[in-house]
Amino acid sequence: MITLLIGVGLALNLAMLATLLLAPARLNSDFLAFWSFPRFIAANPAARIYDAAALSAFQQRLYPGFHSFYPYLYPPTLLLALCWLKLLAFKPAELLWTALGGLALAAGTRAMFPTRPWAVLAGLLACPAALICAATGETAFFTTALLLAGFACLPKRPALAGVWFGLLTLKPQLGVLIPVFLLARGEWRAIFSACGTALLLNGLSCLVLPANLWALWWHTLPAYQSSYFNAAKALNLNIIVTPAANLVVLGVRESLAWAAQALCGLAMLALTAWAARRAPYRLAVAMTLIATFLAQPHAYAYDSIAVIAALALALEARPHGAIVTLGVVSFLAPLLLLSPGAHWFLYAPLLAACLTAILALALAARKSADSLHEPDSVLPPAAT
Repeated sequence: MITLLIGVGLALNLAMLATLLLAPARLNSDFLAFWSFPRFIAANPAARIYDAAALSAFQQRLYPGFHSFYPYLYPPTLLLALCWLKLLAFKPAELLWTALGGLALAAGTRAMFPTRPWAVLAGLLACPAALICAATGETAFFTTALLLAGFACLPKRPALAGVWFGLLTLKPQLGVLIPVFLLARGEWRAIFSACGTALLLNGLSCLVLPANLWALWWHTLPAYQSSYFNAAKALNLNIIVTPAANLVVLGVRESLAWAAQALCGLAMLALTAWAARRAPYRLAVAMTLIATFLAQPHAYAYDSIAVIAALALALEARPHGAIVTLGVVSFLAPLLLLSPGAHWFLYAPLLAACLTAILALALAARKSADSLHEPDSVLPPAAT
């Protein structure tokens, strides 16, 4: 059943993606935002990148007919990674961006799943989250690749793992639990490497761009987050898959949603620390990937490609039917966002169910390992 699901999904996604990429440039593509950012700082003082009104007006002049809201929500370092986009027209840049993302995801998948990389890659590319990512021109192929490469390298090449984790600071919320995971395991080489990589990126951004961009980012980010939640009736918040956003969609007051998000974040910190120290490594990685989406307040459905990778790790453990069922539902659920039933897409409860099922697998594996190492004193005396 899973093979058939992946085959049908992959064929559908590839057909829809080819249609989208070969069609005329789309006005409401997230990639337009990434394409516009380096052009904006080339034509304006860089500090104005965090001025939503100025950026929106520039995007509308750059791309007549565009009237969406795509502010710059990212740290200044991402501008370094996007600078090459100003060298290409929109359509060639979009095609190259998509191709590079696919290659990065293939490399990360090959590193994490060396015995069956193409089967897992097919599953990742076949999921609706991947279609949404490719159709909008988002960053999830790259971020998932960095997560997979980092966790794949960590056991044997921790310094290289730290480089991949350090690069993930370009979109830092997706690595929010990585420091906890590394500290719990005492992975100091990876920690120093990740810090060095992040500091190098930050220092380079301060050399190329005004240093005060960092202060502007920290100042504007909470306001942007609040504006999203306050616009729940005007924006489709269902595409945000975190507990706080799901609660706001259900009508919970923003203050209560933030309180619940904070409590959930603390629980995920504790669970990640336990998994890193006590669970089998690949199940610990699976738990951390899913817990990341429950610990942070701002992640989108297209970012959840990493969740499918986590479920692929769980399926290696010969799980019971609940994991398979939850995996299939999690795989298909983002399709609701492409349907009239988009308002029914609430992903956080499903993530919590998947995490609970994988935790049960980890506990069972831990119990089995402990039973194999019981001291001789607990064994019955040998017959004489």
